[in-house]
Amino acid sequence: MKKIVLTISSISLLLIISITVNTLRFTSRQPQVAAIDGIEIDINRAVKTLSSAVQLATVSHQEMSHSQEQPFSSLIELISNRYPLVKQNLEKTVINQKSLLFKWPGTNTALKPITFLAHTDVVPVEESTLDQWQYPPFSGAVEEGFIWGRGTLDDKSTVFGVLEAIEQLIVLGFVPSRTVYLAFGHDEEIGGAQGAVHIAAYMEQHNISSLFTLDEGMAILNEELSPAGKTTAIIGIAEKGYVTFKLTARAESGHSSMPAHPSAIGILARAITTLEENQLPAKLAGTAEKTFDFIGPEMGLFEKILFANRWLFDEAIVSALLKKTSTAAVIRSTTAVTIIEGGFKENVIPSKASAIVNFRILPGQSSTDIKNHVIETINDPAITLDFMTNNTPNEPSTLSSTDNPAFLTIGKTAQQIFPGAIFAPGLVLAGTDSIHYQNVADNNYRFAPYVLGPNDLGRIHGINERIGIEDYRRMILFYAQLIINMDE
Repeated sequence: MKKIVLTISSISLLLIISITVNTLRFTSRQPQVAAIDGIEIDINRAVKTLSSAVQLATVSHQEMSHSQEQPFSSLIELISNRYPLVKQNLEKTVINQKSLLFKWPGTNTALKPITFLAHTDVVPVEESTLDQWQYPPFSGAVEEGFIWGRGTLDDKSTVFGVLEAIEQLIVLGFVPSRTVYLAFGHDEEIGGAQGAVHIAAYMEQHNISSLFTLDEGMAILNEELSPAGKTTAIIGIAEKGYVTFKLTARAESGHSSMPAHPSAIGILARAITTLEENQLPAKLAGTAEKTFDFIGPEMGLFEKILFANRWLFDEAIVSALLKKTSTAAVIRSTTAVTIIEGGFKENVIPSKASAIVNFRILPGQSSTDIKNHVIETINDPAITLDFMTNNTPNEPSTLSSTDNPAFLTIGKTAQQIFPGAIFAPGLVLAGTDSIHYQNVADNNYRFAPYVLGPNDLGRIHGINERIGIEDYRRMILFYAQLIINMDE
């Protein structure tokens, strides 16, 4: 008995020592960076220009025929008129009539260029919500310290923020050593097939290869939203894939007074329930693992112990992350039933019922993996499975590096402009134009430098979209400083 107690005590002691050593070694990855004031910004001009841009309803509709040409033409004209030095010093190429590629030539052609991505289109506004907007969605109202309207967050602030930065850098006499490209697609909200795809093809044809692209995707989380309880710049290093399947159940039809079992609707309902109750497995790996490598050391002691000893606490960490939809989506491919159809009359049993199920695919998995999961999980020959989204699933992106000077420079720049902030890599749950540039850049990063709190997440694609004037000012400062820092 004494030997057993001694053995248990020895194992416990070794375990405690191991946990302690791992925790002590789990040190901060944040460089010591001093805040700076940045360059002078004409914020009044910047606000007025963004407001004018928001007033142009450059809406992308799923049905291309519903989209209007004039707002896009007016936006291109606005850029030309408001940024005379950009017009004079940057080479502009119009691609597919509505997309833009600018080149700011650098003095050292041995340096790989960098490319800023953004898009000029916005999503439609649901008419039934118009009376819920504090200011009309295409008013560009400048009130209460904010610029209001569709596109202020997604994504005209990025387009005009980087243009403002470059215009002002030219005013100050700055000439880049490293060539800078600006690639503005016009249909990102419906997949980028006519915009970003063509810009990327043009760059590939002209042998333009960038050190990195920087697109929208992630942002700066305030203290309430960040898992670390600190202002945190999340720099997207990958994005999820996207695939949609149509599930169709078939069975005997007939009069509702003599129902046959199982019915098509019943078969479909069981299939949906089975899918929702048997989600794809979750794991703390890939991008999520890298996120907590950066954030974990900045958290409280308890969380720091957990993330420093994932070999022991991995199951507990995954279980905790699965309790919130926002964090669950980071550690597994998600299943979402979005449309259901079946039946046409109250007393007729239909012969067919169908459901549309959307999956967001974790990097490391593929649309084929998702299809196999659906088939094996449902395991019912009465259900047929068809690809939606024009039979062309979007596979997840590759992971961009966090172990290079470019990633570090993006993070350090965020710290310079947003005092007290930390930075970490992250996974973009939605899609961006970045996915189309993987062949023309060493790495693709996704980060728009504005601050989001819990009340702001619903504004993107939602009601009362807005950006704070001070946030927009710092956004412009970030882009200017990043160009300067990348030159160094």
